[in-house]
Amino acid sequence: MISKRYSKDEIIAQFHDGQTIMTGGFAYHGSPELLIECVLESGAKHLTNIALDVSASKLMLTGRFDKMIISHAGAVKENLAAVSSGKFDVEFCPMGTLSERIRAGGVGLGGILVKVGFGTVAEKGKEKIELNGETYILEPALTADIALIKASKADYYGNLTYNGTNLNSNPIIATAADKTIVQVDEIVPLGGLKPEECTTPGIYVDMILDPNL
Repeated sequence: MISKRYSKDEIIAQFHDGQTIMTGGFAYHGSPELLIECVLESGAKHLTNIALDVSASKLMLTGRFDKMIISHAGAVKENLAAVSSGKFDVEFCPMGTLSERIRAGGVGLGGILVKVGFGTVAEKGKEKIELNGETYILEPALTADIALIKASKADYYGNLTYNGTNLNSNPIIATAADKTIVQVDEIVPLGGLKPEECTTPGIYVDMILDPNL
């Protein structure tokens, strides 16, 4: 029987210095906290984080990131201080644009053309494209070595279903990395999910954290 369930120690072994890691969630809703703890325990550093916000603050505040690509720094004083400290690079990107850059990476596009960001830091250093008499900012697609996501249920093959705010960025991030690792509230056998429930097909998922292994 195919099973993508792995122990915590097996997942910890996936993280290494210098990786680019996408993390799901927004404002700590749908954030894969157990997987973030695995990164901490691995000791990996010099990481690049791609996320909607700083929900992976445990990694940021412990100096694991060399760069973050985010859309929102939140309202937590410690997080704002870290983002503005200059200790690591921060690229701010409008949230809709950031989501589409991740989506583009997931489907194999090279980038997207947007108008949002003209006259702001979002256009700094970006190429401009003329198309049909209009000027656009060329935003490159985003991919990662590892995506860390949270879902509500998974079957053994990795088909995923989400509830509520778990739907924020997790489904698109699941498609945009070389390896996708998922934290779930419940693991069910194959056949335990109806096809119409599966928002993320198991083909995108490589590993499921099973705390019981």
